[in-house]
Amino acid sequence: MKLFKHLLPLAIVLSLGTAVSRAEDTPMEKEMSAMNKAYKALKKQIEDPSKKAENLALLAEIKKTSEASAKLEPKTAADQGAQKAAYLEKFRAQMADYVKAVASVETAVNAGDTAGAKAAFDKLNDLKKKGHEDFKKD
Repeated sequence: MKLFKHLLPLAIVLSLGTAVSRAEDTPMEKEMSAMNKAYKALKKQIEDPSKKAENLALLAEIKKTSEASAKLEPKTAADQGAQKAAYLEKFRAQMADYVKAVASVETAVNAGDTAGAKAAFDKLNDLKKKGHEDFKKD
């Protein structure tokens, strides 16, 4: 009973901390989080032809969140000063390339081309890394 008495306040503090950190998420972070969840699931099963329907659903989620993210501003845009417009143009261009790469993966999955889907997914991964290098704060 004594242990419960000491653990209850700790549990309350930890749960409040989680709620506060979620409340601070920007719209961009929420979209990217949803995209990343679908991306990770797709990465595990992209080469499995029996998961075609699931893969297409994951790709639809990635496409939807990518398009929504492209309309938002990354946190790093605020630090750009006079270069902000060019920075956002570059961000939106990279997001457009990402959406096109998602479509390439989708085309390969629809065709049942697992090798092509994997190759297109690898390109998608490269674009993701490049985008995070260019636009994500550490």
